[in-house]
Amino acid sequence: MDSLVDQKTFVELHSGALTILVLCTLVLGTLLILVPQLLRSHQRTQEMQHTERMRSLDQGLTPPPVDDRSRATGRVALIVPTVVMCAAATVTCFWVAYSSEHLFAVALAVWCVAGVVALAAITGGVALMGRLAQLSSGEDEEEEVPRTFAEK
Repeated sequence: MDSLVDQKTFVELHSGALTILVLCTLVLGTLLILVPQLLRSHQRTQEMQHTERMRSLDQGLTPPPVDDRSRATGRVALIVPTVVMCAAATVTCFWVAYSSEHLFAVALAVWCVAGVVALAAITGGVALMGRLAQLSSGEDEEEEVPRTFAEK
């Protein structure tokens, strides 16, 4: 009976550390499974694009240029908010696990900052993609300024 009581007190005493340990194990396990699959998928995509470009060159067609800038912009607009939300969730988990008395205030501050950073990354990415689309369409860098009625 004493061992059952000792086990219960162990779990009660170290519940925060156990929660963090389980969370870290799940994240690392997911990364160990997910990263190799993503790398294989990227390699297959690159091979298919290469094959497509070689076939179009064999047929005498000029393949369209690869727009790496837009792809990189899209990745940044996707990855930055994801990483920021994961970081905010990690900070919140640590804060909850160690039972702070200012939990709500700190969680609110962390999530507000994470939301602002994510919103800025998405907005900046969308704006940059629009600018890249404008540059690739061949429009001039500066738009013509309409003349006022007095200048006519």
